[in-house]
Amino acid sequence: MSNFVCIHGHFYQPPRENPFTGKVPEQPSAAPWHDWNERITEESYAANARARILDGNGEVTTTISTYESISFDFGPTLLSWLERAHPEIYRVIIDSDDASARRFAGHGSAMAQAYNHSILPLSNRRDKVTQVRWGIADFEHRFGRRPEGMWLPETAVDSESLDILAREGIKFTVLSPYQAAAVEGINRSWSDVDGGRIDTRVPYRIDLGDGRSVVVFFYDGPLSREIAFDGLLEDGKALAHRLISAVGEPGIGPRLAHVATDGETYGHHHRHGEMALAVALETIDADAEARLTNYSEFLSLAPPTLRAAIVEDSSWSCAHGVERWRADCGCHTGREPTGHQRWRGPLRSALDWLRDELTSPFESMGAELLEDPWQARDDFISVVLGGSVADFLEKHAIPGLDTDQRARAIGHLQIQEHAMLMYTSCGWFFDDISGLEAVFVLRHAGRVCELARQVLAVDLEPELKARLEAAPSNLEGVNGRVVYEREVSPFVKSHIHP
Repeated sequence: MSNFVCIHGHFYQPPRENPFTGKVPEQPSAAPWHDWNERITEESYAANARARILDGNGEVTTTISTYESISFDFGPTLLSWLERAHPEIYRVIIDSDDASARRFAGHGSAMAQAYNHSILPLSNRRDKVTQVRWGIADFEHRFGRRPEGMWLPETAVDSESLDILAREGIKFTVLSPYQAAAVEGINRSWSDVDGGRIDTRVPYRIDLGDGRSVVVFFYDGPLSREIAFDGLLEDGKALAHRLISAVGEPGIGPRLAHVATDGETYGHHHRHGEMALAVALETIDADAEARLTNYSEFLSLAPPTLRAAIVEDSSWSCAHGVERWRADCGCHTGREPTGHQRWRGPLRSALDWLRDELTSPFESMGAELLEDPWQARDDFISVVLGGSVADFLEKHAIPGLDTDQRARAIGHLQIQEHAMLMYTSCGWFFDDISGLEAVFVLRHAGRVCELARQVLAVDLEPELKARLEAAPSNLEGVNGRVVYEREVSPFVKSHIHP
């Protein structure tokens, strides 16, 4: 068999817990569900765990977990919530990776994801490294194996991020075809492939210097768009036949037709989309012209013979590169009225200021408590995942610390944890700074300020609020400071420990 099909689902929701209470607040816009996590779980995550296949009379003939047959990644913070709130769905997702490994020659279908979905090209190098290491550690904790691939949030990419993936042992990632800049052919000459003109049916090697490289699969853009936006999910059999035909005529070596969309496409964005997906998977399984695979298995069968170059600072959801997460670039959700996004730049600038104000104290004061503060931060994911604080401090703390010093060491690391969470990409993706998602990142900024008072005896909140005044909402009389004081300040404790 030389013709293969792979369907990838990127499953993700932002961390919706209020960082001051640890609970997900009620979200009226998700009614009749309590919040959007609950609603999307029922419509998509649970639906894909038991997708129904009907006969000609509309009767259910079987149910399947689509996760066993597709390629997928789940946001670590989403899996953390699912583990607590819906352990039975969580278990299906984890077990589906084992089932897919049995099906695909020992290669599980789950991919890792950079930890809390921050836009890596807009992150500094230290945050990129921690995001990748935390994503790998979370994956190993849940799936019990080392990940072969990692999904980059919003497929936002630059060479430095790819180099970090390679240094951490990640073999491949998935990008949009519009993120390919050029391809080197067999005769070693390079050809421009801008505008999505790359052949997506084979993988490509990206050389990164000093012998390091990473493989990129550029998904079929037009077909992915038809699934996500143009109604192809209305007929599962039609979807299957489109995927099979996308492989094209047999060539030299294996070829792969593959698509990538938000996983929530199947059931949430498109009602009963998981059922169409299940029918498509069943149809492809019964077809002799192609068979299902995942990226890891296909890579073992067809290592790249061609090199490619990426479009630096690009993504799959912004025509302007990565401007959607820092500028008034015009990209929006399509909701009416769309308004402006002049708040995006000042919001990021304010959070960058807050992060940078805490870097030197972490390095200096943290070094008085921790053997290597940055190495300790990279390993703090073990505590986030429920590991022993005592064991962590035994490994990373300066010997002989008293109880208060040990507590301050953990406080320093909690500051760093929330300083990364305040960069979750959804805070900029939507249309106004007053929206749910921007409030999420502002609450993490508020938690950073509270912890800084307790641990460092410094009050950064007044300056943060002053900087947020420069972030104008589309609502009259509202700016980032107003949103912060309305949605964050009521939770922030004002005391400073001596």
